[in-house]
Amino acid sequence: MVSKKNKLIKSKLRADKSTITVTSILSWVFACVFLLLIGFIVAESIQGFKTYGWSIFGSSYDLNNNKASVWLPLCTTLIVSGLAILIASPIGIHTAVFIKYRLPQKYQKTVRILVELLADIPSVIFGLFASASLGVIIKKIFGLDTAYNLITAAAMLTFMILPTIVSLTLNSLDGVDPTLLSSSMALGNTKTQSIYKVNIKAARNGIAVSIIIALARAIGETMAISMILQSGGYNNIFHNGFLSVMTSGLQTLGALIAANMFADAGGPALKSLLFAFGIIMFVFVMALNAIAMVATKKRKQSKFSWWNKFERFLGQVILFIPAKLKLLWEKITYHPKKKAHIDAKYYATRTQKNKFLYTYTVWKIFWEIFCATLTAIFLAWILITIFGYGAVAISGQYSTAFSFVKDTTGQAFVNTLLIITIAIGIGFPLSLFIAIYLNEYAKKGKRKSVLLFFIDSLGATPSILFGMFGLIFFIQTLGMAHGGAAGKSLLAGALTILIVILPIFIRTIQQALEAVPEDLRINSYALGAGKWETITKIVLPAARQGIASAVVLSIGRILAETAPLYLTSGLSSSSSINLMNSGQTLTTRIYAQIFWPNISQSTSIMYECAFVTMILVLLIICVVHFIIPWWFNRKAKRDKKTQDRDKRMLVKTKQLPISTKDKPLKTYNTYKHYQPNYQWQRR
Repeated sequence: MVSKKNKLIKSKLRADKSTITVTSILSWVFACVFLLLIGFIVAESIQGFKTYGWSIFGSSYDLNNNKASVWLPLCTTLIVSGLAILIASPIGIHTAVFIKYRLPQKYQKTVRILVELLADIPSVIFGLFASASLGVIIKKIFGLDTAYNLITAAAMLTFMILPTIVSLTLNSLDGVDPTLLSSSMALGNTKTQSIYKVNIKAARNGIAVSIIIALARAIGETMAISMILQSGGYNNIFHNGFLSVMTSGLQTLGALIAANMFADAGGPALKSLLFAFGIIMFVFVMALNAIAMVATKKRKQSKFSWWNKFERFLGQVILFIPAKLKLLWEKITYHPKKKAHIDAKYYATRTQKNKFLYTYTVWKIFWEIFCATLTAIFLAWILITIFGYGAVAISGQYSTAFSFVKDTTGQAFVNTLLIITIAIGIGFPLSLFIAIYLNEYAKKGKRKSVLLFFIDSLGATPSILFGMFGLIFFIQTLGMAHGGAAGKSLLAGALTILIVILPIFIRTIQQALEAVPEDLRINSYALGAGKWETITKIVLPAARQGIASAVVLSIGRILAETAPLYLTSGLSSSSSINLMNSGQTLTTRIYAQIFWPNISQSTSIMYECAFVTMILVLLIICVVHFIIPWWFNRKAKRDKKTQDRDKRMLVKTKQLPISTKDKPLKTYNTYKHYQPNYQWQRR
C-alpha cells in the first residue's frame, strides 16, 4: 500500500518536472524568436548604413545622391500622429467619462461592444473609408485639390486610435475605487466635480498610458496610411512651410517602407535602407512603450520625477484648446461690475462657489455629450458606408465572392481561413504552455520579468517589421515558397502571423489563468493533487471561457493584419490553392486594388472584401460576448441541476441528514464570478 502511494507521488513529481521543463523551454524559445527578429532586421540593415552612411541622420533626402534622411519621414510621422493624438485624446477621455458615469448601466455593455467593434476594424478598411468618404469631405471643407494629404491621414488616424483611448480609459476608470465618488459627493461636491477632481485624477496614470499606447499605434500604422500618402518629395515641400506640408501627400516612415519594399529602382541598397528605417522606427516605438511601462509602476514613478513633469506637460498640451474654450465661455457668461483679469486659476476658483457650480456642470456635460455623439456619428458613418456600398458591390457585376479561381474574393476568403487555421493550430498550444509557465510555475524575479519584457516588446512591435522578418527569414533564408527567394507563400504568411498573434495570445490566456481564485488551487493541493494535476483538472476547466475568448480574439487579430501578409503571402493568388504558393487574403486583396488600373472595378472589389471582413468581425464579437458566455453559463446551470438531483437522491436514501432537504445547494459558479479582465468587461 505504501509502495503504491510512493509510486503515485513520484509520478506526480515527474509530471510536474516534465511540465516545468517543457513550458520553460518553450518560453525561452519564444524569447529567442524576438531576438532573432531584431537580429535579422539589424543584419539586413548593415548594407544600408554602409551605403548611405551618416546621411541617414542628416537633413536631406535624395536617394539619387545617396542621401536618405530618416528625420524627414519621421517628422511627417510625428506631425500626423501628433495631430491625431491632440484631437483623439480629449474626445476619447470625455467619451469614456460619458459611458462610465452618465450612461445607464443597462446600456453600457452594448456601447462598449460597439467601441470594440470600432477597434477591431482592419486598418485597410479605415484606409478605404478615408480615401473614398472622409477624404472627400475634408477636400471640400479645406478647398484642397486632392483628398490624399496629411490632413486626411491625421483625421483617419484620429478615428483609428479613438477606440483604443476610450477602451483603456474605461479600464482605468473601472479600476478606481467606487467609494471615492460617493465620499467626494458626501463632502458637498457635485457629481461632475467629483468625477473630474477625484476619479479622473486617481486614474490619470492609466489615462496617460492609454494616450502613449495610442500614439505608438499611430506611429506604427502602415497600410492604411500608404493608401492615402504616396509622395516622397520631402525636401521641396518641407522648405515651403507647415501649410504646404499638411496639404501634401508626404509618406510617413511606415508607408515609405511599405511602398518601396518591392520597388525596382534602388536595388539591394534601397531595401537595406528600408530595414534601417524599420530599426529606427522600432527603437522609437519601444521608447514610447517603455515610458508606458514606467507609468504603470508606482514605485518607479516616485523614483523618476521627470515622469510627473512629462505627464503635466502632456496634459497641458492636450488640454490647451479646451482650456482656452473654458476661458472664452467664462468671458461670455460672466459680466462683473468691475473688470477683473480672467485666467485659468480665477476660473477654477469661481467654479468652486455654489452659484457657479451649475455652469461648471453644464460645461462638462456638454463636452461629454458632444464627444460621445461625435464618436457615435463616426461609428455609424463608417458602418453604413462599408455595409451599404459592400452590399451593392457583393451583388454587382464585379462580384467574385462566390468564385474560387485565381484572384477572387472567394479564393481570398479560403486563403484567410487557411492562414487562421495554421496560425491558431500552432499558436494555441504554444501560448497555452507559455501562459501556464508564466502564471503557475515562474516565480517573481528577473527571469519572469525578462520573459514578460520580451512578450510585451514583441506585442508592441509595428506589424510592418514582422512582415520584413517573415520575408527575409521564411522566404529568402528558408525558401518556404515555390518561387524560391523571389516568391511568396501562404505558409510563410501563416508563420509570420503566428509570431504576430503570440504576444496577445499568451497575455490573454495568462489573464484567464490569473482570474481563477487561488483558493481552488490550495484546496486541490490539500486533497493530495499535484501541481500539474491541479492545473489540468481545476485551473484550466475554470478558465475555459477566458481561453476560448483568447482564441476568438486572436482570430480577429489575424483578420485585421495586412502588412505582414502583404510582404510574405503576396498581393495576388496563384491558380491553385497551395501552402507553398502565393495567395491573397481579404485585407491584402483590398490593398492590392490601389494598383489596379480600372478604378470602378477596384472600388467595387474593395467594398466587397470590406463587407465580408466586417461580417467576420461581427461574428467574432458575437461569439466572444454572447455565445461563449451563454454556453458556459448554460453548462454551469446544467451542472447545478445535476448536483441538486444527486443531493435529493442522497436525502431520499438517507445518506444525508433530513434537515438539509429543503436547504438550497451552495455551488461555486467559477465561470460566472471569475472572468478575466478584458477591455470590454467591468471590474
